[in-house]
Amino acid sequence: MKGLLTKDFLTIKKKYGLPRVIMDIAIIIALMFILEKSGTIYISFLLIPIEIMSMIISLTTCDEQWKWGKYAVSLPVSKKQIVCSRYACAGILSLIGFVVALIVNSASYILFPQYAYGFYLFMSCASFALTLLFLAFVLPSNYSLGVNAGFATMFILIILLVVLGLWTKATNNSIMWFVVENFEVSIAIAGVSVVAICGLSFVLSNLFFFRKKYI
Repeated sequence: MKGLLTKDFLTIKKKYGLPRVIMDIAIIIALMFILEKSGTIYISFLLIPIEIMSMIISLTTCDEQWKWGKYAVSLPVSKKQIVCSRYACAGILSLIGFVVALIVNSASYILFPQYAYGFYLFMSCASFALTLLFLAFVLPSNYSLGVNAGFATMFILIILLVVLGLWTKATNNSIMWFVVENFEVSIAIAGVSVVAICGLSFVLSNLFFFRKKYI
């Protein structure tokens, strides 16, 4: 498992590297100062989930190009461990995304204070949950039909998120007000849903990976 995780993170380092990190930081800073109060929303709910999904899809792309599957199944690890390592990598990347969201939202609270700090903390947690939810759809897609299916899934998820954002704006932030008025219930429903969907995602990914023939 440690070796598999190391392989994934070394691949990400090779594919992205320092220039991509600098570019991401520049985009985050630009969004914060250009969009000001609404910048945290775009960073937390669009930039961070998309960036992490693209990293996972990049790993799948490299796996297909390098025919990693044929080599991986010959290693002294089970297929379940191979899938577990990818999910562990996705979880670690999501946690890094959470830290980035927390830093950005904390900076926004200092620079453009509009709500209590608890709201910005909630935004960071919601970004983390959304990232996990997106990955829960992307990973089984990658394992079932390959990297193209992962790209298609990511594209569909982004469209749905944008449509949801536009609908929320058109209805005077109805979703946000519902969450505020029913905070404990909303958090409980969201938490259980994310855990259940992630669990189902892991089961499906194992099923798809187990059915593949590597000759």
